[in-house]
Amino acid sequence: MSLPSRDEKGRFRSKTVAFRTSPEEYDEIQMLSDVSGMTKQDYLLTRARQRDITVHPNIRVQKYLEKYLIEVRDELRRLSHIPARSEVLTKLSELLVIIEQL
Repeated sequence: MSLPSRDEKGRFRSKTVAFRTSPEEYDEIQMLSDVSGMTKQDYLLTRARQRDITVHPNIRVQKYLEKYLIEVRDELRRLSHIPARSEVLTKLSELLVIIEQL
């Protein structure tokens, strides 16, 4: 008989939690977990427990930040011709603030 499978911290995790999201929500969760340097699982567990996330900067986090900031820059350039402040622009601004606080 084989031993139970444990994660890198020695925890035995036998329960699965799953939920559906919109593509936009999924992208936001992916982005926030990427720039935090955590896996999606660890990021969501930490947030569900209302614990603070401490980002430990490394080259992977830096690359994700660069990637997302380039996407934001390109999106802002694309939207620059819109005269009124749009919902998309507001959301991008909010995400920039979140990234800046990490």
